[in-house]
Parts: sequence; structure tokens; C-alpha cells
Amino acid sequence: MTQKRIKMNDNKIEFKILLRKPKYPVIIVSADSLHSAFNIQELAESCLSSFPIDDRTYITVIDSTGSEFWYSPENIVLSPGFAFKKWTKKRIIETYNSSRNVNNNLQEYSMKSLANKRLDKIIYDICQLLTS
Repeated sequence: MTQKRIKMNDNKIEFKILLRKPKYPVIIVSADSLHSAFNIQELAESCLSSFPIDDRTYITVIDSTGSEFWYSPENIVLSPGFAFKKWTKKRIIETYNSSRNVNNNLQEYSMKSLANKRLDKIIYDICQLLTS
């Protein structure tokens, strides 16, 4: 188990990662918008400020391999998702294109030529768009 202490509002919070770390960059799927993180510090800050979608108890994080991780706000723990399916290129792009981030920035990600694009490159590009 990896632990990362980050300081928020003069309080120390232990951000824990169980079993294995995600491969960076990652996309954090929050109820209000999508976030990106390129390291554990950014990941911890984004997870702590995110909200679960609908009635879920966890926040979804997608790493650069398409693997799903679940962040539990209640336990402040990130762990690999228990649904062992990887996210597809199409699903990742559709999630981004339907997010509030695109509505605000008007920067949709193209669905053309998906077969020629590597998954890690798509995630990297989307993370770059999320930070701009």
C-alpha cells in the first residue's frame, strides 16, 4: 500500500493507494466535470475535490492503459476497480465529449480514425485539453 500525505487547509490527509498505482496521466470522472492528473499529488488533490456520480459511493479514475480505478471518499483510498473491463477509446472520447468541460471550452475530441490512435495517446491528449 502506498500512502501520500497532502496538506489541505492546514490539515494532513493521508491519500492511500491499494494494490497497485495507476499509470499516469489519469482522467478523474467527477459529477461536476472531468479532471486530469499527471502525478500522485495532482491525483490526490483532484480526488479530494471530486464528487461521485449519481448514487455511487466512489469516483472513477481511468489511467493511461484504460484501466478503471475507484476512489472512495469515505476511506480516502484509491484501488483498482473490481469490474475488470478496460475502457475503450470510444467510451473515453464519448465521456470527454459529453462532459461539462467541452460545453465550456468547445474543444471536442475527434472520433475519426480511432483504429490509428493509441489509447495512451488519446488519454494524454484529453488530459492536456482538460488542463488548458
